[in-house]
Amino acid sequence: MITKDLFGSYDRYNLSNAELEVSVITLGATVISLKHKGQDRAVCYDDPAAALAGHGFLCKAVGRYANRIGGAAFTLNGKHYVLPPNENKNQLHGGPNSVDKRIWDAELLGDDAVRVSITMPDGDNGYPGNLTMWVTYSLKGSALRVDFGGETDQTTVFAPTVHPYFTLGGESVLQAKMQINASGHLEVDNELIPSGKVLPCEGKFDFSTLREIRENLDDCFVISSEHACTVEDNGSRMEVWTDFPAIQVYTGAKLPAPYRANQGIAIEPEFYPDSPNHPNFPSTVLNPGDSFAKYVEYRFF
Repeated sequence: MITKDLFGSYDRYNLSNAELEVSVITLGATVISLKHKGQDRAVCYDDPAAALAGHGFLCKAVGRYANRIGGAAFTLNGKHYVLPPNENKNQLHGGPNSVDKRIWDAELLGDDAVRVSITMPDGDNGYPGNLTMWVTYSLKGSALRVDFGGETDQTTVFAPTVHPYFTLGGESVLQAKMQINASGHLEVDNELIPSGKVLPCEGKFDFSTLREIRENLDDCFVISSEHACTVEDNGSRMEVWTDFPAIQVYTGAKLPAPYRANQGIAIEPEFYPDSPNHPNFPSTVLNPGDSFAKYVEYRFF
């Protein structure tokens, strides 16, 4: 079932079934409530002003490039593109005032899905091409499924994601248990820009078996299975399934007040950060006529 109302001045779509209740607003295609069997399972903005400010990207859609572009620049087909930086000298999550702070169009798809879409004009935040991006939120039993699509009129790069922060009800996310089906993790510098190397998952990065998280993370794991990750806490479990090549795991240590007290864990499906500057990374190039389709499912138990 889907109902529609307002969250401040923004349209809000409320999806529900016997297991889940999820609310999405057209500002930033943002999830502002996610409940499994009546229990909150996401750290969300609690008012429209906080959602507009967007600190921490809580449960927002991100584009046109998720994670970081090192030096806020890349070369594509022999042309050098300079992007506006918004994190030190780098660009993060598509740049300043990107789609996470804009109003998206929305349409209902049956009685259990809503698709939101937005067009980024050629040159927007430094990227080439008029790019239309869409995100479909749907409920599949106890799973929230998110499908991504996009099309462009010029060759560009495209690497979208969603940025939910989950809580399973425990006192600290670092006491939660996590297992990741990973073949490696990216080596990064002190600004979280990849070196180009994929390192084995050892020490703090070894989640080959379910164990406590223990240390804060803000790292990209190369996944080896569509069943990317499992998190358990306080008697609840969440599984993350996706066909993206990687997930970024962020334990929310730098979340802004007042959300820090409700510390969550972000598990973002993604392409590798800074891929346009690393030919050995999976390509994020999108050409005119290409069909882009990726998904993630967050399954709750």
